[in-house]
Amino acid sequence: MKSGKKKMGWMMGFGGFSLLTILSGGSGSSMVGSKGGEMVLTQNSPAGTERTHLDLRAVSFKKGPSIRPVRIYRVSTVVPWPRGLAWYGDRLIVLARGRHRRAGGLDPRIQDQAGTLFLLDPDLGEEVLPSSSPPLVGPDEPVSKPPSKTNGVIFARPQSPTFHLYDPSIAPAEAHEIDRPYCSLVHDPASQSFFICGFSGIDLPGSKFRKNATDSILRFDLRNHLWSVVESHASQKVPVSALSKVVPNTFFPHHDPKTQAPPHGWLNGPDALCIGGNSLFAAAKDNHLVVSYDLRALRKNPLAAAPPSRVILGPKQRILVGKELRVIPVLGPSALTVYKGYLYVGYRTTSVVVRYPLDQAGNLQRGKPGELIAVFEPYDPKTRRSANLIDMAFNTKGELFVSCSKEGRIWNIGKPDPSRVFQGNDQLKTLPTSAPPYADLRILLGKKTACGNILFDQKDRLFLCAGNYDTPSRKLAGVIYRIDPR
Repeated sequence: MKSGKKKMGWMMGFGGFSLLTILSGGSGSSMVGSKGGEMVLTQNSPAGTERTHLDLRAVSFKKGPSIRPVRIYRVSTVVPWPRGLAWYGDRLIVLARGRHRRAGGLDPRIQDQAGTLFLLDPDLGEEVLPSSSPPLVGPDEPVSKPPSKTNGVIFARPQSPTFHLYDPSIAPAEAHEIDRPYCSLVHDPASQSFFICGFSGIDLPGSKFRKNATDSILRFDLRNHLWSVVESHASQKVPVSALSKVVPNTFFPHHDPKTQAPPHGWLNGPDALCIGGNSLFAAAKDNHLVVSYDLRALRKNPLAAAPPSRVILGPKQRILVGKELRVIPVLGPSALTVYKGYLYVGYRTTSVVVRYPLDQAGNLQRGKPGELIAVFEPYDPKTRRSANLIDMAFNTKGELFVSCSKEGRIWNIGKPDPSRVFQGNDQLKTLPTSAPPYADLRILLGKKTACGNILFDQKDRLFLCAGNYDTPSRKLAGVIYRIDPR
């Protein structure tokens, strides 16, 4: 590095109506350049610098599926600040993010296990009712401990130098190289590997955050029990003076991908991953890209070099909005999933879900437009809020669920249908949502809760990451909940 009042905004919707709705977004630049035929941003685009208006007059909104009662269980309080879920056989693997800035941020006196993978038993836990007390109250811990308090063991620890780990001898504000916080977790059985994102930055006291330039995708291989680099940005290309809440997009990638070997440093703010065919798909929130990484060599050889990669989606895309084909901004990609021939992308800033067709090998079909599937509360630079779309997951019935952190709600949008878009903006007074939320955590738990990553099992039980303090004796938040249909 070079120096130098809870709001019940949802209502039952009606199928088949079409109204004018304006969605406003906040993060993104309209200045787009071309490298190798792909769209990449050439200008920094911090959240709040512009608004994006999506005219939905051509859209017919769907009536969502009927919502049945659910039960919620506390599965584990072992993982600090969980921020990713994946299956490993019948066991649940959970990624520890690192202590959040709302909790005081990085503190050398607190072992927050950032970058550690934990193994959990998904069948353990205790039911939670809105009036129930936490499982542990300080020194008066009951003799019979609740299952959630001990449900979790370390599966894999971060390794240096693959990780840019924090040096406690350095003041947190001066830690310009660390690649925490960590987020998103996927398992690729074909390569026996787990993949995570290094968002790269420093959580500071006072709910402050400063971005670093060591953005990465890292891989833990069960064949040799080693971590390796899939993607990494060269931090020495960015002067310290350029580090703030964001890093200018002009520094990404860090070299010419056409003439240099990977890793290229495509991703500014990587925060979502998924596997499709032979590819690992990664989303970068700050420069609005989705990048594809070829996994074929890694699947054959655990010691293979960083894989070839290319940008497949940029900040402006051809999208079918109802029956109209338009070129529209899609900003802040933060959730990815692949299902039955489509790549689904959830955008946190524009607050929409769009799907893109894939071929049989899992590659994006060139020339085919995306399709608008769902809309949620978009980012408003004046109020500085949005639905905060975090994650998506399909159940065994083919229904798509979307986790929106701001109001602590998980939405079942049903089977995706571009001819009937799901209306999930719960802050509109004149337009009801297509259905009530599948799970409203503030009602289920009786307290304000921001929901995070989600994942289904084969029984259609929904597992959920949350940053609650359900064990008051600990200095670290973190709960894995399970939502079961009644």
